[in-house]
Amino acid sequence: MNSNHIFKFLLTFLILSQVEIEFAQSSEKKEKKEKFPSYFGLQFKPLIAGNFLGSSQLKLNNEQFFAVVNQKFGYSFGANVRIGLTKLISLETGINQVQRNYNIDFSIPDSNLYVRNDISFVNYDIPLNALIYIQLSDKIFMNASLGGSMVYNPSDVATKLALQGGNVFIQEGRRFSKVGFEMNANFGAEYRTEKSGIFYFGISGRIPVKPIYQIAAVYERQSYSKVAVGNLIGTYISFDFRYYLPNIKNKGVQFIPGPIEQ
Repeated sequence: MNSNHIFKFLLTFLILSQVEIEFAQSSEKKEKKEKFPSYFGLQFKPLIAGNFLGSSQLKLNNEQFFAVVNQKFGYSFGANVRIGLTKLISLETGINQVQRNYNIDFSIPDSNLYVRNDISFVNYDIPLNALIYIQLSDKIFMNASLGGSMVYNPSDVATKLALQGGNVFIQEGRRFSKVGFEMNANFGAEYRTEKSGIFYFGISGRIPVKPIYQIAAVYERQSYSKVAVGNLIGTYISFDFRYYLPNIKNKGVQFIPGPIEQ
């Protein structure tokens, strides 16, 4: 992964954290009795391989050259900001890094060539979801959310595998655009505590509005070459693990207005 992309991600993460802290402080000044608090949290999401929202396999071929792209387990991590609107409705946003992992099986049956290689796609997304709660007890809540995400695709990707005998296999992913959009849906449950924060577990799905990458599989040997092309949709389902920091109010008077003593 490009170090410049990591730096941008961390910088945005820190800015988002500072914005949330300032938002909470300004809200506390304007309204001392806050009925609908906001929270800042962290999340980690293992991406599940499978045909849940669509096919996890992309088949390409050009005459006797075949390539099959298979989704593997990936992951996503980042920061969440939950903004309370009412007792049972909130808005959620944040920023996440998403890594989709795939392997590609190349085959040329006539030449008895069978090769596997890996390829990964990294992007960053900013979701905005409407969240609705169902209270089951004093500390346990079920919730569901629906919304969309703006996605930034930082770069194209490509890998190359050279074998003995002059056989070369190349796989390349070209983004359709730097910025894309996805639909989000989520369902889960959380356990709330005043002093330790909120612990959340759920399942979510992502469906891009259009394919995220164009995949090209290439076979080369001396002056001979074959290319097979297809579109990668990029849908996935994930398990969501989140932790929201508790809102701890400082007791006592922090600042007493008065004249400045010389």
